[in-house]
Amino acid sequence: MYKAALFEYFDRIEIIHLPERTDRLAALRSELARVGLDIDDPKVRIPNAPRPETTNGFPSRGVYGNFLSHLDIIRRAEADRLESVLILEDDAIFRTAIGSRGPEIAETIRTLDWDILFLGHSLRDPPSSENGFVTYTGGFYWAHCYAVRARVIPNLARYLESVIERPAGHPLGGKMYIDGSFTLFRQQNPDVKCLISSPRLSIQRGSESSLGKATCYGRLPFISTARLVRDELWRHGLISGGPS
Repeated sequence: MYKAALFEYFDRIEIIHLPERTDRLAALRSELARVGLDIDDPKVRIPNAPRPETTNGFPSRGVYGNFLSHLDIIRRAEADRLESVLILEDDAIFRTAIGSRGPEIAETIRTLDWDILFLGHSLRDPPSSENGFVTYTGGFYWAHCYAVRARVIPNLARYLESVIERPAGHPLGGKMYIDGSFTLFRQQNPDVKCLISSPRLSIQRGSESSLGKATCYGRLPFISTARLVRDELWRHGLISGGPS
């Protein structure tokens, strides 16, 4: 197993996970082991998932609970005065390069100036970069694999707290998915330095979402097999696609 050099860079690694999704936790345990991280490492935490009783104006209770999970992690990072925290959702998968090139990637991250770093995002063809990361101000989906640093954490926490209080459709960002809130936060705070990996180092596993209703076709054997094949090809860089 490769040494988890990339993961050692961050002060803490937090995983957003619903306890009933044991399939996802088992898959993530295996996924992280592939790239050199033991999910039982002391710096890894799997906090209790919030269980809101209402949608509170968000698209669903699942979306609201997910939003609260991200906010809770960022608040605790602020309270604990962490220099950096890496936040993963339990459907993240990774390029094998994170293991084999971990020390190189970690050193690049260490030398770059950033506030929010997206190792995973929905851009299939991000702007090219010689060092593997590029400054990006546009919008994209997903918040399944990203890191935040100390200097942006307080402002980000206050922004997310304000989103909960706003009505849907508010011009500064109403109640929406967490990735949409991140995009609006960056747009409204152009001084925030956002880097994305190029090419992507993480995408979301091909699986049923925990944020909405499950679909019948998503459980069909040939669909599941196709997703597994796609994921494996992507891990090894044999395809550049995957969901976007």
